Amino acid sequence: MRARSALQRVSSLASCHSLRVVRRALILVCILALVGAAPAAAAKPKLKVVVTAQSHHPVLHHTWWYEVRVTANGKPVACKIHVQVFFNGFSVGEVGTHVLKRGIWKETIPATGKNAFPPAAVGQPVAWHAIATAAGYRAGVGTWAVSVVK
Repeated sequence: MRARSALQRVSSLASCHSLRVVRRALILVCILALVGAAPAAAAKPKLKVVVTAQSHHPVLHHTWWYEVRVTANGKPVACKIHVQVFFNGFSVGEVGTHVLKRGIWKETIPATGKNAFPPAAVGQPVAWHAIATAAGYRAGVGTWAVSVVK
C-alpha cells in the first residue's frame, strides 16, 4: 500500500509538471501572436500631408488661398481632413472638416466677411494645421506658418 501511494504522488507530480509545461507553452503562443500582430498594424502606410498657400504673410482685407495635398506612396489618397488654426500649440480657430475624393483640397479665404482674417490677427504667428485620416492608413499631419500683415 505504501508503494502505491508513492506511485500516486509521482504520477500527480508528473501531471502537475506537464500542466505547467502546457501553461507556459500557451502563454508563449499568446505572446508570439501579439508580437506577430504588431508589425502588421505598423505596416500601414502613413499619409503624407503637404499644406501650401499663396504666401506665409496674407494681407488683411485681401483674399488668400491655401491648398492641402494628401498622398501615400506618391499617389493621391481619398481621405478626410480637419483643418485648424493653432497659436502657441493651442487650437484657436476651426477652418473645417472636408472630404477629399482625389487627395486635394483648395480653399480661398475671403477678403471681407465672417470668414476673413480678423484685424486682431495682424502680426500674430499662427500655424495652419491639417490632419488627414483614411481607412487603411496611419494619420498624417501638415502645417503652414502664417502671420497676417496690413
